[in-house]
Amino acid sequence: MDEGIVPVGGTVGILGGGQLGRMMALAGRAMGLHTLIWDPDPLAPAAQAADDHIVAPYDSISALSEFAARIKCATYEFENVHSETAQQLSQLCSVYPPPELLQVSQHRLVEKDSARALGLATTLYGPATSPDEALNAVRRLGVPGLFKTVSGGYDGKGQALVESVNAVGAAYQSLQGHGDLMYERWVEFQTEVSVVVARDRYGKVVTYPVTENHHRRGILDWSVTPAEVSSDHERLMTEQARDVAEGLNLVGVMALEFFVTADGRVLFNEMAPRPHNSGHWTIEGAWPSQFTQHMRAIAGWSVATPRFLSPTLMMNLLGDGFVDGFEMLPRVMELEGVQLHWYGKKDMRPGRKVGHVTIVGDCVPRLKETAEAVRQILGGRCNDGA
Repeated sequence: MDEGIVPVGGTVGILGGGQLGRMMALAGRAMGLHTLIWDPDPLAPAAQAADDHIVAPYDSISALSEFAARIKCATYEFENVHSETAQQLSQLCSVYPPPELLQVSQHRLVEKDSARALGLATTLYGPATSPDEALNAVRRLGVPGLFKTVSGGYDGKGQALVESVNAVGAAYQSLQGHGDLMYERWVEFQTEVSVVVARDRYGKVVTYPVTENHHRRGILDWSVTPAEVSSDHERLMTEQARDVAEGLNLVGVMALEFFVTADGRVLFNEMAPRPHNSGHWTIEGAWPSQFTQHMRAIAGWSVATPRFLSPTLMMNLLGDGFVDGFEMLPRVMELEGVQLHWYGKKDMRPGRKVGHVTIVGDCVPRLKETAEAVRQILGGRCNDGA
């Protein structure tokens, strides 16, 4: 047997202990793989599903040595993991997706440049590393637009809206101290979608159906598959996802987000080299799930050609709706086609993803009706407490 392949009974290491790591661990357990989590939080949700948990800072040399010694290969469950840690770890064991891909996704300018180099169209963007450069970028690219931190930031964090040239100074100042910035021209899009792509160590690439995404207050609210896009658009995005997976040497699962504009253009937005929130629908709506697919790929097993099983809607549950308890959740489960996924987080703070529901059915309109029924049971508080 290839020594690089993780056999049944072998251990995969996961950097990060959030809900994605939890679902990776559950998928690995079903395959006979053990998992070791490394996360400084002793209450990390993934630790509830993993075989063991190293509680230590990500820059701990002793933790790095112990982690590498106990696993056959490693992955990460969030793209803001310290790239230095991933690089150091790759000197001791295999790390997938490669740390080089992690570095691309961690820098928004490099990410956009890499996508363009691979033939993808993007939004208009440019660096804004100084007040003068920021003002020039806004004048050159036009308004409205967004200043964004080039690294860090997620779920709408690390952004400032610019609606006029006169607003540049205040918007730029609001993000000072958060590192280098970029400016991106606002896109009037018709649909926001994502494609989950997987690639194994042997070069096989597979994709899942395109998913349509809807956000509220910068956080993904709900996704539905299949997306309401043309077959030509679906074909283009699928091809581009494959091109990125091959061009950046992906091993594992990655999600690419796109905008479809009113005039029919497809624009790349961003990538995440890991299982993605918009791919949670695959747990019930496809075979295999994105998490099983990811564990197969990083462990050296071959990826499987996905089968679409059913139209599926995924709805995020945020901490806003559960500060008073969880007594309404059993009622949600009484609805036909609904499955609850609870992440085991202790702190129900606003904006924090604490679970999701998936809804399966025979057509998208009925899925939306059931999703509205879920909202009503939970008091309309699935996302922002409104």
